[in-house]
Amino acid sequence: MNKKTALFTIIMVIAGMLVACEADFTTEKKSEMVVEGWIDEGGYPVVILTKSLTISDKYQRIDSLAQYLIRWAKVSVSDGERKVVLTGKYDSRFFPPYIYTTGNMRGIAGKTYNLDIEYKDWHATATTTIPETHPIKNIRVEQCAESDTMFQVKLDIDTEKAHTAYYQLFTCEGTDNRLFVASYLGSIDGAALKKNKEITVYRSHRLATGKTYNPYFCLNDTLAIKLAHIDDVSYNFWSDYSRNLTMADNLFMAPSHNIRSNVNGATGYWCGMGADVKYVVIKKDKE
Repeated sequence: MNKKTALFTIIMVIAGMLVACEADFTTEKKSEMVVEGWIDEGGYPVVILTKSLTISDKYQRIDSLAQYLIRWAKVSVSDGERKVVLTGKYDSRFFPPYIYTTGNMRGIAGKTYNLDIEYKDWHATATTTIPETHPIKNIRVEQCAESDTMFQVKLDIDTEKAHTAYYQLFTCEGTDNRLFVASYLGSIDGAALKKNKEITVYRSHRLATGKTYNPYFCLNDTLAIKLAHIDDVSYNFWSDYSRNLTMADNLFMAPSHNIRSNVNGATGYWCGMGADVKYVVIKKDKE
């Protein structure tokens, strides 16, 4: 997914949800704060803040996203022992290219992390716990049957360990960004996995880009795959998000399923992840 549309996707899915049951689409809904926040095992907390788009009869341009970026919030994370204030900074590897983070706290599996955000009249809080990391055992690339240039990516995990777990798959394409985007159909309830069954990794869905979506990868694509072991609350958010995103691509089915956010006072997510990341360059078998 293009970096400029990654966050736009989440904002538009949430905005579509807010008006799905409204008969009059010219009625504007009040803007909300949108929180995208995560902390990986062994990683630093990262938070991206925006305002949700108001849905009206006015045309919204992706280029206008800058006005929805929140730059001057007070953002802090505590782990029950200490509290750290995150620093807002420009980072071109993300989009929007402005994040709140710190180098003074790393995620530890089993710990609970509390997020607190203050911005003007908004005050948001959220809590998450980092599950242990479940490693990717193997990655396999296979050529699509009817294409010389399109490829499927499949991975193996310990399905017995996964039986009581929840996962979200993310992908990051290219070498010049660090923005992992939720993989299409990437919300996984481990209880539904069959023993020794491979998991297919699909390209992140392209919403509002004007391009036809193709779930497969191209020859020579450089890809990072992130298998995130998450708790049930985070799984609820990502499965709802995926469902709404899928319906948003269908002109006859407006996204009407409420997204179960775990953020109080805003919408979005604060997600602890036991994350394993693997890298692959898409090549033919003989290469």
